[in-house]
Amino acid sequence: MTIYSESFKEALVKKALLQPNISPRQFAQEASVSNSALYSWIQRYKKIANDAGSKSNNHSNNWTTEERFNMLIESGTLTEEQQGAYCRRKGIFKHQLLEWKKEFMNPKTEVKNAKAQAELRTLRSENKGLKKELRRKEKALAEASALLLLKKKANLLWGGAEED
Repeated sequence: MTIYSESFKEALVKKALLQPNISPRQFAQEASVSNSALYSWIQRYKKIANDAGSKSNNHSNNWTTEERFNMLIESGTLTEEQQGAYCRRKGIFKHQLLEWKKEFMNPKTEVKNAKAQAELRTLRSENKGLKKELRRKEKALAEASALLLLKKKANLLWGGAEED
């Protein structure tokens, strides 16, 4: 097992990340390093960079609509291999680009879904409140009718007081 210095690892990772049009596999072959080793070094380097305070907008939820649109435009004319390199450079996955494209093709559904979800939440809370109030009123009505019935029965049994 060959042990590589940290400076060698860092130099190879930087070289691989700064040239996105060449796959990391090719860099690994040129440097006589296994693919898995280079990929693990890249991951470790990215983690250290993120921990050091660099921008960590790698999750699709953190990208603004404008940034998503620009990425779709930039990656639209690229070949499969170039798209892969572009995605690695941006820290996204190709399936995210496809999802974003679908969202832009059907923009009304996302807006409608958000509005529908908000309306559904308010309707559910209103429904819950109304059901609670209805149960309270039903209990009060049942208690009042029971008291009225008891009063009538008591009046019949013990010779009632003056009728109201």
